[in-house]
Amino acid sequence: MCVMKRLFVAFLALVSAAIAVAQPADTTATSLLFDEVEWNFGRIEEDGGKVSHTFGYTNTAPHPVSIERVYSSCGCTTGDYSRRPLKTGASEQFTVTFDPDGRPGRFDKRITIVYDQGRGRTILRIKGVVKGRKRSNEDLYPYALGSGVRADATYKAFGNVEQGGSKSMTIALVNTSDEGVSIEPLWEERSGLLELFLPDTLAPKEVALATATYLLSEEEPRYGLLRDRVSLMINGTPSGEVFTTTAFGVDHFEKNATRKPRAVIEPSWYDFGVVEVPSVQRCVIRITNEGTAPLVVRNVTPREGTKIMLPEGTTIAPSETLTVKVELEVPAGTYDTLFGGGMIVVNDPARPVRELRFGATAKKK
Repeated sequence: MCVMKRLFVAFLALVSAAIAVAQPADTTATSLLFDEVEWNFGRIEEDGGKVSHTFGYTNTAPHPVSIERVYSSCGCTTGDYSRRPLKTGASEQFTVTFDPDGRPGRFDKRITIVYDQGRGRTILRIKGVVKGRKRSNEDLYPYALGSGVRADATYKAFGNVEQGGSKSMTIALVNTSDEGVSIEPLWEERSGLLELFLPDTLAPKEVALATATYLLSEEEPRYGLLRDRVSLMINGTPSGEVFTTTAFGVDHFEKNATRKPRAVIEPSWYDFGVVEVPSVQRCVIRITNEGTAPLVVRNVTPREGTKIMLPEGTTIAPSETLTVKVELEVPAGTYDTLFGGGMIVVNDPARPVRELRFGATAKKK
C-alpha cells in the first residue's frame, strides 16, 4: 500500500510539472489561447527583405474578446491582426513581421498583446540571426539633407524626463562631399526646454554629432508632452528634412520615499462598438488611488476628437476612486474604425504616463 501511495504521489508530481511546462510563460490570462508564443527564424539575410510568421489563437472566454493594444519592443517588428471582437470558440491569426534591414547580428524581439478590456496579456517572441551586408554612407546615414550632408536619424524619443533633471541624445551628421559646408538650425516648433548643439561647419568627409538636451526646472515645472521640430539650413538652403524630438515631463521621484501613490485606471481601453454617424459617444473611466499618498493629475492631453473631463491638478486621496467622463466624436464621413484617446500624467512613480484609447466602428448605411 505504501508503495502504491508513493507511486501515486510521484505520478501527480509528474502531471503537475507537465502542466506547468505546458503553460505559456508570457501569458497572464487565457481568454485568448495562442497555439505558440515563440518563433525562431534562424539565419536570414539583411538584404533579403522582411520575414513573417503567423501565430494562431482561439477565444476560450465565454464572451467576445478583441485585441485592444499592441506594443512592440522595436519599430522593426510589427503585428498584423483583426481588431474586431472574436466570438467564443472562434480562431484568428496574428502575423508578426520583422524587417532585418539595418539590423545585422542576433535579434530577440517581443510584441505584447493586450486584450479582454485590459485583463489579458500575451507576449509573442521572435528571434534569429541577421547576416549583415556591406555598409555604405546611405546605409549608415539614410537621410539626405542636401549638399552631400546626411544624417542617421530624424526622430528621437527621450521618454520621461523628471522635473529638475535632464536627458541628452545625439544625431550623427556626415559631409560626403569634397567641399566644406555651413549648418544653421531653422526652428519650426519649440518647447523652450530643448537645447540643441550643432556644428557650425562640416569639413569634407567629416562626421560630427548634433546633441539635443531636454532640461526641466523644478522652479517652473512642465508636465506632459514636450515636442520640438527643427530643420537645418545647409549652405543657406533649407534641407527639407524636419528633425523631431519628444519627451514627457514628469515629477521628480524620491527613490526612498515610504509613501507613494499608485494609479489604477479602468478601463484604459474602451470599444464603443458599432455606432451611428455622426454621433458623440460617451463612457466613464475610473481612477483609483491604491497607494499610500495623494495621487495628483499633472497633465491631460486628449487626442483630436476626444474630450476627457479631468482637470489638471485633480487630487485623489488614498483608497478613493474618481469617475471621469469621456466623449468621442464620430464626425460625418467616418468610415470603418475610428480611434481616440489621450495621455494622462500623474505623480505615480511606477507609471507616471498613462495612455487611454477608445474605438468605434462607423455604422454603414
